[in-house]
Amino acid sequence: MKNDNAVSPVIGVMLMLVVVIIIAAVVAAFAGGMSEETKKSPQVSISADYSQVGGLKLYHNGGDNINTANAKIYVAPSADFGSYEQLRWEVNTLNVIVQPNDLYWYNTTLASKFSVRFFQAGDYATAAPESVQPKTYSSSSNDSTSGYYGFANAKFLGYRFNLMLVDSDGRTIGKTEVKIKS
Repeated sequence: MKNDNAVSPVIGVMLMLVVVIIIAAVVAAFAGGMSEETKKSPQVSISADYSQVGGLKLYHNGGDNINTANAKIYVAPSADFGSYEQLRWEVNTLNVIVQPNDLYWYNTTLASKFSVRFFQAGDYATAAPESVQPKTYSSSSNDSTSGYYGFANAKFLGYRFNLMLVDSDGRTIGKTEVKIKS
């Protein structure tokens, strides 16, 4: 004699379990961000030199092309300066020149023939010392705030600061540590 009474409830429970697992996977996928398309920020290898007299030279050593309209340059004191690591300044890109084209970092106020749209491997950018850090943080005598951590202060020769390229969404594109030279 064959008894099939228990088969139907077991199959029903297994089907319900499969449905619950599929629903949980779909919910987890949406909650985890799989449904959103994420924009990948470019990544580059950069290096830089800084001279208190000659200013900044920023080198694009390789990686993605950087759209200069959507990229900013920031500097921040390193631990060499003590407890000022939380500070950060945007470099004035109105005065940044990209070589070898001898054109300005992209600027909406300039005609396109005077500014470059992409910073690419092999290029380098230059900026005068006063463009790298705001004047109020230099060692000039008319400062309204302390010049203690100013990159132009002669007592900081050999100190290092951090330089970052950041996209318009605030994500870091590239970062390097720069030693202050005379």
